Amino acid sequence: MQSVIAKLRGYTQDGLVNTRGEFGQLLSLTPLSVKLDEDPTPLEPDEIVILRSAELRQEDVGKKVALLSCTNDQYLLLGVVE
Repeated sequence: MQSVIAKLRGYTQDGLVNTRGEFGQLLSLTPLSVKLDEDPTPLEPDEIVILRSAELRQEDVGKKVALLSCTNDQYLLLGVVE
């Protein structure tokens, strides 16, 4: 998963500054809610954008997910960590 985050970071480096990978727990799909490993306060739905290919399902709730922290105070949810 770290290599995927590194590759995506390389692709987006021109448009993003201080981007870093983070991990969290998917709490809910509707509304979308994720609790980051390093922050006990869940992210609000408007703070998260899902990568189109992530294909999250209801059975993924409770699993660990990978996100990119962006400079516009939003997070790009990459998908479930396998």
